[in-house]
Amino acid sequence: MRDIRYLLTAWGNWSGSRIGTEYKAAWPLVTASSDIRPMLSDADGEIVDRAVGRLKHFDPLGYDIVVAYYKGKVSCRAIGREINRDYKSIAVFLARAEAYIAGRVAELLEAA
Repeated sequence: MRDIRYLLTAWGNWSGSRIGTEYKAAWPLVTASSDIRPMLSDADGEIVDRAVGRLKHFDPLGYDIVVAYYKGKVSCRAIGREINRDYKSIAVFLARAEAYIAGRVAELLEAA
C-alpha cells in the first residue's frame, strides 16, 4: 500500500486544484515544469476524498485537522494554538485520522 502521508499530501494538492473536492476540474490545470508537488489522478483523488469524507462522520475533529494540515498546509502547532490544545495532542489526532483513512482507502481499493 502507498504511504498514507504521501497519498494525503497528493490529495491536498489535488483537492486544492478543484473548485470543490466533489467536482472534477472543468479545465486542464497548467503547472510550472519545475512543479514537483505530488498529485493524484481524478480516480485516485476521488477514492481518497471519499475516505476523508467518511472520517468527518467518524471523527469531526480529526477531519478538520486532516483538512487543515494537508489541504490548508497548516502546522500542528498552529492548529493547536487555534483550538487551544497542545501540538502533541494534535499530532495524535492526525496520526489516528491517517490510520483511519489508510484503512478506508485500502477497503475502497479492494472493493473496486
